Amino acid sequence: MSRTDVCQGRLGNCWFLAAAASLTLYPRLLYRVVPPGQSFQDGYTGVFHFQLWQFGRWVDVVVDDRLPVREGKLMFVHSEQRDEFWAPLLEKAYAKLHGSYEVMRGGHMNEAFVDFTGGVGEVLYLRGNTPGLFSVVRHALAKESLVGATALSDRGEYRTEEGLVKGHAYSVTGTHKVSLGFTKVRLLRLRNPWGRVEWTGPWSDRCPCWDALPLEWQEALLVRKEDGEFWMELQDFLQHFNTIQICSLSPEVLGPNPAGAGWHIHTFQGRWVRGFNSGGSQPSAETFWTNPQFRLTLLEPDEEEEEDDDEDEGGPWGGWGAAGARGPARGGRTPKCTVLLSLIQRNQRCLRAKGLTYLTVGFHVFQIPEEVGLTRGPDPTPRPAPAGSVSLRGEVQEGAGGGGYSGAALVTAPGPQLLGLWDSPHSRELLSGLLRADRSVFCARRDVSRRCRLRPGHYLVVPSASRVGDEADFTLRIFSERSHTAVEIDDVISADLQTLMLLFWKWSQIFPAWTPWLCLHLGPGPLLSLHTGCQPQEEELNAYQLQTLLSIALQPARGNTRNSGEIGLRTCEQLLQCFGNGQSLALHHFQQLWGHLLMWQARFDKFDEDTSGTMNSYELRLALNAAGFHLNNQLTQALTSRYRDSRLRVDFEHFVSCVAQLTCIFRHCSQHLHGGEGVICLTHRQWTEVATFS
Repeated sequence: MSRTDVCQGRLGNCWFLAAAASLTLYPRLLYRVVPPGQSFQDGYTGVFHFQLWQFGRWVDVVVDDRLPVREGKLMFVHSEQRDEFWAPLLEKAYAKLHGSYEVMRGGHMNEAFVDFTGGVGEVLYLRGNTPGLFSVVRHALAKESLVGATALSDRGEYRTEEGLVKGHAYSVTGTHKVSLGFTKVRLLRLRNPWGRVEWTGPWSDRCPCWDALPLEWQEALLVRKEDGEFWMELQDFLQHFNTIQICSLSPEVLGPNPAGAGWHIHTFQGRWVRGFNSGGSQPSAETFWTNPQFRLTLLEPDEEEEEDDDEDEGGPWGGWGAAGARGPARGGRTPKCTVLLSLIQRNQRCLRAKGLTYLTVGFHVFQIPEEVGLTRGPDPTPRPAPAGSVSLRGEVQEGAGGGGYSGAALVTAPGPQLLGLWDSPHSRELLSGLLRADRSVFCARRDVSRRCRLRPGHYLVVPSASRVGDEADFTLRIFSERSHTAVEIDDVISADLQTLMLLFWKWSQIFPAWTPWLCLHLGPGPLLSLHTGCQPQEEELNAYQLQTLLSIALQPARGNTRNSGEIGLRTCEQLLQCFGNGQSLALHHFQQLWGHLLMWQARFDKFDEDTSGTMNSYELRLALNAAGFHLNNQLTQALTSRYRDSRLRVDFEHFVSCVAQLTCIFRHCSQHLHGGEGVICLTHRQWTEVATFS
């Protein structure tokens, strides 16, 4: 297999083919994608399998060998050798993974680079003078990174007089430095995935510049053949190309001990949900704080590396351990940590067939001051639940989808507790006061990455879609050679049951006007007298009677809203499950229910800022927190999706239904707690009882 095996057909997927051609430079990487031992002879069954990286895992894709042809020739990618088919079969596997050949039309090389390696793609936008570019490319190729270049165009693909194709992707396959007298010439080797159409300027195949080099150099470097591959000088390259795309390889590709340094990586899977955590990209926006947030702690600065004595270029950014990624520098410069952040939109390319495209996404990096940050400690200790509470906690593993801890652990430090307030109204003020340390570009690409140079300390990474309400799945990866820790900002699921049990007594003191005599006539039944000190024990309410009672009793307090609403029959049945025996509610239990309703009503009104009788999904999260429920992101998202209406609003009835069921679940689970680990053990019958509340 070689890079000349990849020749473009009628499909506009040069980005994919340029990446495949680069892959052939490194057999070890190629055989991960195209497993060896497959042929049309030994063990042939008519199918072939390939492995492609998809958002944190390797996927095995199996295809048959029926390929699209026209007039006896392959329509899409083909090889110069008529009997070689690994490239078109790989193309078919990629098309199958994403749904069709058509969705492969148009893209960026880094997308295919990442899918071939599981690495992290970066884009460097070139200027007329980009110091250190040659050193960056040379170091990247030496570390088996995949490199490509693009000549951007605002009018599609077209060929220039010098033989380059604008709007086209090229593979960068090599570098070489030659000396002509006292002049150093830096050459880059590129390949057109068409397998033809080459550069005709200086240092092209038949340029007389080669005659000035020794014969052995010419034989080693120059191939005078129309194969799409050519050399060009760095300055000419900077004049004609707009971007360099480099894919740095991940630990699982390089192995456990790559040359130069160890590896630290964290991977988080998430989703932006409209009305919940899709807060837009403007830090000044009211909803920005609702975006997913990840705490990054950089513990160790980069090591100082010796300068390349043959280079006089500092570099726009270096490879892993390359020149340009400097550590504690001479002359008293502040130590910095190099960290690479990569944000990927998941499962979006398959939507291109429906006319959709990638969202405009990116991320901000904010510095957390030490007085509100975290310090090193012996154990990764999450924020504990309040005393007397029920807590449901899951395990966190390093490198897993939910994030994790590595290196030193984190415990809360004295001073304002930034993270403990993150789901409270104070979080808006705290986030707006943080200093922005860095940010990526916001662009409509699948992969958005940035190499940040930050001081050791604590940071908040906030990935977001550009527009409020945009929905997409995403993967956030954090790479560094030096030690770091990363964890998603989240809460331990817990509720303070002692507080919930005493709510009525609290609210009876705050609202004494609600608790004396409340005389209501419930249909044909007797006149019921409800009083805090005198309640007939034998009387019980069914769901219909409870609905009638609440519709009258709650009216005075809800009268200040434009849409007071009523408690529906279904919600009343849930209240009977929570506070009664499932079929009826004894009057001596009504006092407890009434105390909860008053509290929930007050919480609802507090966060119904526009007195519309509804809350938006962002306010629901704050109201639940104020009601005593600490819920993690996943559970809050599920509740938001369940209880909001088509306008993304939550009315009072649905709020009551939500908090009533949460109260029941926590209360029921507290009866089955064993030990202090927040873990419950249920039989199938007990689980069925718990499930009835949800």
